[in-house]
Amino acid sequence: MVEQLVINVGKKIRELRRQQGLSLRQLSEQIEVSSSAIHKIEQNLISPTLGTVLKIVKGLGTTLQSLLDEQSEPKEVAYFAEAKRRSTIVPDLKIGIQLLTGGLPEETFSAALLSIPRGAKIKEREFHHHGEELQLCIKGKVKFTIKGETYLLKRGDSLHFKSYLRHFWENVGNAEARLLMICSPPIHLGRESNEG
Repeated sequence: MVEQLVINVGKKIRELRRQQGLSLRQLSEQIEVSSSAIHKIEQNLISPTLGTVLKIVKGLGTTLQSLLDEQSEPKEVAYFAEAKRRSTIVPDLKIGIQLLTGGLPEETFSAALLSIPRGAKIKEREFHHHGEELQLCIKGKVKFTIKGETYLLKRGDSLHFKSYLRHFWENVGNAEARLLMICSPPIHLGRESNEG
């Protein structure tokens, strides 16, 4: 019974962290527990102390009871107040990313608000991934290039395309630009590639 409880806790911690789009490193920095320890807990390689579990619970915004409750129902609604949204910065480009989704199991899309400084561009690293993408310009001017065609998005303009097409963009305005990005299936921004 105790072994089963430990296994369920590790599995639930991993599920909650992934649903929230948090990498091992991000959770580790937030709760001051090493990422290797969190990984071992998730894989049930070690049994966490109560203190460690409480730190993880707090970092994931849940309760000990819901973590231990085997009969808990799947979450069907996720509410994120603006001040509580998960956010990250792409260091080399200084792009801010606020995650707008990440609280439901088996999500079929992801959404993020991108804050793009003047002159920032993703050109040398062309992006492509499986599925579809929708970009809605909320502020500024962003030029997208897809298959050699250029599209200038100004406030209110949107661009919907197959994500497997090589695409890149550049803020061509005189100020910060903002994009609402929706991807299906979801992409997990800021995740470490070695999460297992």
